[in-house]
Order: sequence, then structure tokens, then C-alpha cells
Amino acid sequence: MSAQSSQGISKSQLTWLSLWTVYLIWGSTYFAIAYVIESMPPLLAMGIRFLIAGLLLALIISLRQGTSELKIPRAELKSSLLMGFLLLGFGIGTVSIAQAYVPSGIVALIIAALPLWIAIFRTISGEQLVKLSWLGLVIGFAGVALLLKPGSITPVSDIENSKLFLFMLLVLLGNIGWALGTFLAPRFPLPKNTLVFTAYEMLAGGVSLTLAGFIKGESISDFLDATSWSWLWFFYLVFFGSIAAYTAYLWLVANAPVSLTATYAYVNPIIAVALGAIFLDELITSAYAIGGLIILIGVILVVSVERIKKEPAV
Repeated sequence: MSAQSSQGISKSQLTWLSLWTVYLIWGSTYFAIAYVIESMPPLLAMGIRFLIAGLLLALIISLRQGTSELKIPRAELKSSLLMGFLLLGFGIGTVSIAQAYVPSGIVALIIAALPLWIAIFRTISGEQLVKLSWLGLVIGFAGVALLLKPGSITPVSDIENSKLFLFMLLVLLGNIGWALGTFLAPRFPLPKNTLVFTAYEMLAGGVSLTLAGFIKGESISDFLDATSWSWLWFFYLVFFGSIAAYTAYLWLVANAPVSLTATYAYVNPIIAVALGAIFLDELITSAYAIGGLIILIGVILVVSVERIKKEPAV
């Protein structure tokens, strides 16, 4: 009997299971955050989410591989913590604050432009982009500009267009910070075990977001007094958004073609937009639809070029 038959699931099936896990769970995180912050203070909620997820991941690593696996060189620890502060602390912190006013689908589309910003950083570092990548950048940023145009989007809360623009800009800045961290990560010494890196990254993000919440004036009592509905989605983010989906993603990175794994960059926003429209009654204006479509076209072009460069020849 083959190994695949004894395990009851083939590598192809596991690939698609992991891919749809990433699609559906990461695509639904914006939707889940919207429900969490209905009654929970945003920064504390995200901070405690990552603290719990990081500790659970560290526990899983210790049980499976021993506590010695968590002992890494100081340089790798510093790099992991830095990535946690930059990616999760700044990137998710801006999202959690903005989503009280910006539709979750819009947040997802702005964040979908991540590959565009990474391409910009690569250009600044001296790397030459091909013409198709430049076309993708121009198209994608045109879509972002359309979304950011005052009056293009209907806010979640009743606020002025100028304030809505500032919160959308906050998401954009957080996304640039996430892109910078992603771009710099290969240049820093990081743990070879990606789950160990993720655990320390989540703990650092959790600490920074929790401290930011206290500085902002958020309180633990407000967090604990949240509704059962917010608690349900909070634990969804802990166990599914922070652990299950990321584990599935890491498996894809190690076992699936780059061309297939990269599709999450433009499938997740579509799922986020659909969930926001169906369950959160987010109004999809013409500018919303057109701008979002333009962003995705730009991202598809840039990601397609990158995956061709990384995919081994056959």
C-alpha cells in the first residue's frame, strides 16, 4: 500500500484543502474583525488575540519538538520580534482601528495591493522590474487612488468623507509597513523553523498592540464585557485566523507550486468583499467595484511575473 493510500489523502487533495483553508479563513478575517470590534476595544482585542495564538503555537512546538526548538540565537530572536512589531503591531493595529469606519471589503482591497508596494521597495533597492510589472503597478495604484477618492466609498459609521479618507489612509500606511517588513525579512537572520518564527512574531505583535491599546486608553474591563458574538469571532481569529490558516499557508509554501500559492493574494479580497456585502450590508458603489477590480488586475499582473521568475522550469 502506498503512503498516500495509507494516509487516506493524496498530496493533491491536501494542497487544495490547504489552499481553500487560506482562501476562506484569511478572506474572512476582515469580516471577523468587524464583529470583534463591535464591542471590544480594537487594539487590545488584536493584541490579546496574538498573545494567545503565539503562546498556543509555542506550546504546540514544545509538545511536538521539545522546548529546545524555541531556543534560538539572539540575532534571530531580535529579527523575529522586529517583524512582529512591524507586520502585526503596525499592520494589524491600523486595520483594527480603521475598520470601525471603513468597510471590511475596502480594507481587504487596500491590503491586496501588498505585492505592489513590495515591488516598489524592490525597485528602490536597485532591482530592475520588467515592463509587465510596471504596467501592473500603474494599474493597481490607479485602483487604489479610485478607492481613496473622497466620496467614492460609503463609510460604516456616519463620518465625514475627509475623516473616512484619513482612516483609509491609515490602512494604506499599515499596508506599506507590512510590505516593508516582508521585503526586509529575507535580509535579516530568521529562525529556520517558520512556526518558531511565527510564534515569536505573534508574541511581539501581541505585546505591541496590547501596550498601544493601554496607551490609547482602552481597558481590560471593556474587553471582558464584550458580547458573546464578539467573543465567538475573537476565538475564531485566534484558532483559525492566526493558527490554522497560517499553518496551511506554510505547508503550501513548502509543498505547492508558487503559481498556485500566490493566488491567495487576489482570491482573499474577493471573499472579503462578498462577506462584507452579504453579512455586514456594506454598500458596493460603482467606484468600489471598479476600483477593486482595477487593483486586482494590477496585483494579478505583478504576482504573475513574480511567480514565473520563481517557478522552476519543467
